[in-house]
Amino acid sequence: MLSDKKVLITGATGQIARPIAERLVQDNEVWCAARFTDPELKDEVERLGIRPVPWDLAAHDNSHLPADFTHVVHSAAFMLTDDHEEAIRVNAEGAGLLMEHCRTAEAFVLVSAFAVYKEQDPRHEYAEGDPLGSATAYATAYPISKIATEGAVRAAARILDLPVTIARMNIGYGAAGHGGVPVQYFDMMRRGVAIPVLPDRETYGSPISEDDIATQGSGPLFDIASVPATIMNWAGDDVVSATELCDFLGELSGITPQYREDELAYVFFASDNARRESLIGRCDVSWRDGVRKTIEARFPGAVTAA
Repeated sequence: MLSDKKVLITGATGQIARPIAERLVQDNEVWCAARFTDPELKDEVERLGIRPVPWDLAAHDNSHLPADFTHVVHSAAFMLTDDHEEAIRVNAEGAGLLMEHCRTAEAFVLVSAFAVYKEQDPRHEYAEGDPLGSATAYATAYPISKIATEGAVRAAARILDLPVTIARMNIGYGAAGHGGVPVQYFDMMRRGVAIPVLPDRETYGSPISEDDIATQGSGPLFDIASVPATIMNWAGDDVVSATELCDFLGELSGITPQYREDELAYVFFASDNARRESLIGRCDVSWRDGVRKTIEARFPGAVTAA
């Protein structure tokens, strides 16, 4: 893990970056750049010793940020939109401008997403060299803007000679932020809402717990940053189907999951982790242990299984 560094984390109030910020602030000066639309989140990160700074990726204004950060984790992104032009302007141009502002940093980590991959067979395990070009039903502009952002960051790494890691996040989950897919599914189950599933096939993913996100994001991802950029799948070790996940949630809680067919159901991607394992090793937390811990934290008393 880093120590005695000055770290900028964008989107550190959210699902992926919050565990990293909490881990890094133990031994570093950590700044959180976010919109802070919820004042309580600002108070929360301040109590942790993290320095909040109001910042909006869409504004392309980094003048309120110091320029002497040694390390950067860029997790903030504009997601829920069908406006391709705006998504690219915000995400791709914003990332490039942030890198220019932090050009003296030792390493820059971009949190990308598996949404960049072109969809293949449901059981296909996606590797970093697979074709790109997906489309998400709930936010059609998001995948192409992530691809554009990766391109902008790769170019900026070479122009600025700034070492970069592009980490393509799979299904991140935990107690932070909205909790991720397991929390969303379990919240639906306890409210008696049927889980949307694709009508013609199963979907598979490789969930990674916030403990592994924090461990890998607080040191190893910086260590492998390079010029040209290092590109790596960021996913858990296990391949899990949506229904397998929900059935396990049912085993934990005694709530039988209900399903409904829906074309807009989440589409997941299983990960080929060979590159990640060669670069930073395996994960420490199995998906069942991680999901159990998350549900216990988010829904006290909900886990009834021994």
